[in-house]
Amino acid sequence: METGRVNDHVRYEPDDRCPPLVSFSVALQSVVLVLAPTVIVVAVTVRSAGQDESYVTWAVFAALIIGGVATAMQSGRVGRLGSGYIVVTCASPSYIAISVMALAAGGPPLLAALTLLVGVGQIALAAWLPSLRRIVTPVVAGIVLMLIVVSVLPLAFDRLQEVPDGSWPGAGPVAAGVTLLAVTVLALRARGSWRIWTSLAGIGVGCAVSAPFGLYDIQRIVDAPWFGLPDSRIPGVALAPAGDFWALVPAFAILSFVLGIKNLGDSAVIQQVSHRRPRTTDF
Repeated sequence: METGRVNDHVRYEPDDRCPPLVSFSVALQSVVLVLAPTVIVVAVTVRSAGQDESYVTWAVFAALIIGGVATAMQSGRVGRLGSGYIVVTCASPSYIAISVMALAAGGPPLLAALTLLVGVGQIALAAWLPSLRRIVTPVVAGIVLMLIVVSVLPLAFDRLQEVPDGSWPGAGPVAAGVTLLAVTVLALRARGSWRIWTSLAGIGVGCAVSAPFGLYDIQRIVDAPWFGLPDSRIPGVALAPAGDFWALVPAFAILSFVLGIKNLGDSAVIQQVSHRRPRTTDF
């Protein structure tokens, strides 16, 4: 490894003392970047499965709390718990398709049971990492992720037709097309740190285009409280899984391992860019 190269763009390494104002501004930017995608991923998943508004509220609340706790745990390091780096955690769009299948088959309790199983699988992944890395190669992971995108497309197309009564039927495709165009242009043309704002900027453009068609209800945002807890109860967990559970286990397990390997690669990159001098990756 080349040890003489120094990354002068790194102002503070993980163990350096950082001014509180800088820490707060970086944390605020991270929250803004993951807040909208997390809400959208969860809302699209729940609504595509035909669940009610109360479960949408609960699912979004749970996703935000879990993401925040996981991010905080990753930033520290106690023994083998935590990486000691800024690894921002949020809901993954890769789980949309199979989560919709789980919700349609057995509702929130079945999805909760499968999610717990995925958590156990991640512990197994950490223990058997050397062996699994030989099976889930970058080519395999890439193909699986592309297939996931293809499986989500029908859900996205179905949502384009869900417009309020009295709205122009073409409003959904127009808003989606403009949003896609904005995201594509920004992803291809933006440079440097501006590229990380591509998704958020695309969401803003989509909302601006949707408003004149009556697809964006601003009044709900005005009336919503800034702080609060969901009124709905915890959905619970299916402690006695039925046949639908075992039919979905292979899909959840495979996706969990593939995304786990991908996340390990992302974490290795985060380690390298967090230091001024390159160092060996700590798994």
